[in-house]
Amino acid sequence: MPTYEELTELSRLPDPSTLLFSGRSGAPAEGEPGRREAVEHWSFLAGRDGYIVTPLDTRSGHGSATYCGDLDIDGLVYQVHRGPRRRIVQAWMDSEGAWQGRFVLDDAIWAVPVPPEPEPIDCPWCAGGPPDTLRLAGSGPVDGIFSVWVAEHADGTGRGIAIQHDPHEDEPDTVCFEPAHSVVEAGLRGWALSDDELALQFTEDAASELEIPDVDGWLRFRLAVKPAARRKLRAGLEKILQLSS
Repeated sequence: MPTYEELTELSRLPDPSTLLFSGRSGAPAEGEPGRREAVEHWSFLAGRDGYIVTPLDTRSGHGSATYCGDLDIDGLVYQVHRGPRRRIVQAWMDSEGAWQGRFVLDDAIWAVPVPPEPEPIDCPWCAGGPPDTLRLAGSGPVDGIFSVWVAEHADGTGRGIAIQHDPHEDEPDTVCFEPAHSVVEAGLRGWALSDDELALQFTEDAASELEIPDVDGWLRFRLAVKPAARRKLRAGLEKILQLSS
């Protein structure tokens, strides 16, 4: 692993993707021997210029007509390619003995960075938006904080919302979208509850922060809970708004 000082020195070299080398004269050009030769030759030439190059067993570009293999260059993964890319002048003498010429593309080997895999997004709200149905609901004190909760699944997993009010702190209620999505303060403006639907209305600021498309800030969910849970949910919502008003 290079030290920071060594990395600083390496950073002064041109970006590896700008390097364009000619193939080695007389080297195999077709099939696996040709691809392997291109990787080895590019590695040799880049290493001679000061880069830390290690051939890899991975095949990130398999299937591409120009792809030859993968390299680790200074800790990043690059693909080596071979094909018509280097501009040269093709010259000939015409019938009158005068030289003529034009640009053509000659065979070359080059490296292309492989983008890193994106970090997984562990945010169901981001990926799927609000759940259609809530199958868990209730209210009561949790660690001394009065809470109202609803969740996508009956075991409490999936997307959920928890509305909390701490009676020991002079702070507004908080609305937490779980797992790990958003927390807004004083965000709840109103609610409506029927046998099979829960609707929560959010303040203008909270609706904007949460990107709620309804112009009046409403989020609506189908409610599939038992009557006892629905009664606890109603009592909790009434209490939360009373405590925060």
